[in-house]
Amino acid sequence: DTRPAQPLGRPAHSTEAHPLERRRQHTRPRREQMSAQSASKKLIVIDPEKVANNAKVNGVVFQFLAIVAGIVCGCLGLTDLKGFAAFVAANVAIGGAVVAKCGFKPSKYFVGIDKVIVDGASLGFGTFVLFWTLFYNICHLF
Repeated sequence: DTRPAQPLGRPAHSTEAHPLERRRQHTRPRREQMSAQSASKKLIVIDPEKVANNAKVNGVVFQFLAIVAGIVCGCLGLTDLKGFAAFVAANVAIGGAVVAKCGFKPSKYFVGIDKVIVDGASLGFGTFVLFWTLFYNICHLF
């Protein structure tokens, strides 16, 4: 066979509709055709690998933030609700920075806005408490 190979991602067959399919398209009511066309335009394709990678990177960012915030709160001697308020403020700040980095459209990069801030904060909470208590003890008790 001496025909050239078809490029990847393109069908090897003709793109013209089969005669019976053309007839079916003409017999559909105009309203059905309009809704089918508008539904096809609203199709959003999500690549699960990219979403998973974005979630992983977001988790790393919030873990690093939790370490830094824990060290700062421990060294400053923040206790009780002041330390937790500092943790919440740091998470809101970094969540806003991530949303800004996404062009204020996090739905293009994450499944939902809660995946940006809430999941990141919940991942880093234990790390924050660990470094907060560790550095509070190092700086103020020893």
